[in-house]
Amino acid sequence: MERAVILVGTETGTAEDVADDLLEAITGAGMEAEILDMEEARSDAFDGSRAVVICTATTGDGELPENSIDLFEVLEDEKPDLSGVVFGVCALGDDHYEDFCQAGKDWSALLQELGAKEIIDRFEIDGFPEDEDIDGAKEWVGQAAGKFTGLVREG
Repeated sequence: MERAVILVGTETGTAEDVADDLLEAITGAGMEAEILDMEEARSDAFDGSRAVVICTATTGDGELPENSIDLFEVLEDEKPDLSGVVFGVCALGDDHYEDFCQAGKDWSALLQELGAKEIIDRFEIDGFPEDEDIDGAKEWVGQAAGKFTGLVREG
């Protein structure tokens, strides 16, 4: 069975709520999946044995949520080879700010720089997620699950 981990970067819990909906959709698409707070994650979450879905809010002026900074910095510093990793990013932001969804863009850029393959375009949610945003995110992660199939090595 294909496996995935949803890594959540959040300040207020909104990204965590979205991640719960993503989990429901990705398991409904036939993948085994779990949610992991980025504060509790280590770089081995990117070992290639499961697809990675980043679900992150953007805070302040385009900054990473506090709970995700350590993991991001570890990856920046250690520069592990992530060439066997496939991922997708669901980014939350507010388009009233110049750096709309910047945390999601930063995760995309870092993971690609380390060799990971972003197999689906980033899904962006503007403002507090409405029902249509959640429906779109579920459809997006369902499409991602289809693309993950066969790309995740057996763990």
